[in-house]
Amino acid sequence: MRIPRLPLRRAIHDLAGAYALDALDGAELARFERHLATCRTCPDEVRGFTATAAALGLAAAATPPPSLKGRVLADVAVLAGARAVDAEIAALLTEPDARVASAATAAGGSATVVASSRAAAVVFTSVGLPELPPASVYELWFIGTGGARPAGLVPAASGAGAATPPLRAPGLEPGDAVGVTVEPAGGSAAPTTTPIVVLALR
Repeated sequence: MRIPRLPLRRAIHDLAGAYALDALDGAELARFERHLATCRTCPDEVRGFTATAAALGLAAAATPPPSLKGRVLADVAVLAGARAVDAEIAALLTEPDARVASAATAAGGSATVVASSRAAAVVFTSVGLPELPPASVYELWFIGTGGARPAGLVPAASGAGAATPPLRAPGLEPGDAVGVTVEPAGGSAAPTTTPIVVLALR
């Protein structure tokens, strides 16, 4: 997937996500790398975005070790028919207000969200969630002052311990958190179980 190049002269701290995705070039790349050498916060931001991009299958191109080729090929196969979604995910990751939240879940494994208030959307992925029986699904929720709103069904991972394909969920509102519950197949209009994880977006 081709990551669009970003216009020059954006606020320097806002370039961390674009840098992690290898979406900077020329003068803007040199400018950010000079800043990165002295900034106390941007190195952590870059590491966070890089880890999240890798989990989403959007990391900068690199030759994987032989042991990872099978997993990479499986990720490509899962995403092969979703180019438009990939572009939307890449655009959200490079939003200037994009932020990352990650936590372990009560069921096992971990969940990660990239959120942008400007785009009013999140991208969700997880690693190591236990496989569910066919009668159940993981469902994503926006949790606000008015209660929980359905945000989509979490796609199934390609195997035990694998990452779930990224899910882009529009409809984020100010103050929302993101939660995941186990629901009957097809999902529910309101949560029927206690969330296995709630990610605060701050």
